[in-house]
Amino acid sequence: MNQPKPKAFATFREERGRNYRTSTYIQWGPASVTRSLGSALLLNPGSAALFQARPAAGRSIMGQVTLDPTMQQLVRFTEAIYQNRPLEGRFYIFNLFSLQNPSASDAIACFEQLVENGETTLEAQLASREELRKQPWIMLGWGCLQRKSRPHFSALKAMWQKQIASASVPAFGKRCSNGQDYYHPCPRLHAMKEPLLRDLVALYQQNVHTLPSSFV
Repeated sequence: MNQPKPKAFATFREERGRNYRTSTYIQWGPASVTRSLGSALLLNPGSAALFQARPAAGRSIMGQVTLDPTMQQLVRFTEAIYQNRPLEGRFYIFNLFSLQNPSASDAIACFEQLVENGETTLEAQLASREELRKQPWIMLGWGCLQRKSRPHFSALKAMWQKQIASASVPAFGKRCSNGQDYYHPCPRLHAMKEPLLRDLVALYQQNVHTLPSSFV
């Protein structure tokens, strides 16, 4: 089925010289249709940028953004699981924290420092239970991370998972070998994108919904 071409929208904020992307969604069909088609919890915002102006210091701005590689992979996943149904609605992208930085290690180190300095809190990063309850399911995919002493980041992951469980949202993802983290849906190696996409569709089938066997 030919699906409508999706567009992505996000809200950005600049604070103390750092850029934050505080909300993100991919829209299929009319903008007036806001129902959730699904959602993902990733690490932090990546490279997607506004088509036009950046936010002024201390201000927020919302607009259409370019679809970065992660968003493109999430589009493929969503269209795969809804293959025989017309898509109208939004795929919501949550992040463990909203600091925008394409380097995972740099982003985590900076986040640790921000919490340590009292510039932000762990609680400020969480979506509300009310917002999470609007999601039919959530894919966990913040990436397989090296074990390091990151107390605030480790606590944040646990808080997010507790918040999701308390909202009774079905959650799934491909676990990393450490048993604690989940593969990012858009791996850096291009050859891994298709196999991981198939794995995620299978996990969706097992944990959320059964699809026709003709898909795989």
